Amino acid sequence: MTFGAVSRVVALCVLGVGAQAALAQAEVNGPTALIKTYRAKPGARVRFRSLMAGEGVTQFEKWKRQGVFASYQMLFTTYAAESEPDMFLIVRFNHFADLARWQKVEESYPGGLPADVQPIASADTSGTADIVNESSVAATTKDSQFFVLEYDVLVDMPKYTSYVQGYAVPQFDAWEKAGVLSSYASYVNQNPAGAPWSSLILLEYKDLPSLAAREVVKSKARVELAATNPAWKKWSDDKTAMRKEKTAIAVRELNRP
Repeated sequence: MTFGAVSRVVALCVLGVGAQAALAQAEVNGPTALIKTYRAKPGARVRFRSLMAGEGVTQFEKWKRQGVFASYQMLFTTYAAESEPDMFLIVRFNHFADLARWQKVEESYPGGLPADVQPIASADTSGTADIVNESSVAATTKDSQFFVLEYDVLVDMPKYTSYVQGYAVPQFDAWEKAGVLSSYASYVNQNPAGAPWSSLILLEYKDLPSLAAREVVKSKARVELAATNPAWKKWSDDKTAMRKEKTAIAVRELNRP
């Protein structure tokens, strides 16, 4: 069995309360995400963004209606930088086997890019991922601010997913309760060898004031969790042995309302 299959079988089949759902592969053919990054050619970033926000979103909405995938997020980096991609794409499938329809898409639309976009931008990285845990307590709006966090995982994937559930999720839930976080999702790469990230977390803040308050809210939540949750405190003490943070990239969603 491949490493990716093992990580898919390891699982977290837990349903949360209300809008919250903890998702992961309880079976080999379970929910899967395809996560891609893109780079525009020099001088083409503005046109790339404009085309993707227009005909790009239109095309993806058409594929969604046709059932090619369950959902998607098109996330353009907020600040231009040579060290970061210009866009992230997260495409969600209800089953791993559903990737077959996307593979057909890639034959005519490399990376899912419309024909007008292909001369000025291309997919840079691509990988399939398991969904460890996710929650949404508020709808995405034009004011939403996102962060993509990328990590190298330093332990075996089953232990890391337990760490996410025991350490990261209680904090994210506290941030949602505090009213600054609208949603979060945690992914692990099914094939991490040589990949740019082993674990990816997407955080959605309500707006810029909420994003500005993130360190204050984070510190308060950690103090409370350390005092009330012994299991969380143990994971906190061990966290540097679990993962190494690589990047924290600000992005905005192009397919917002």
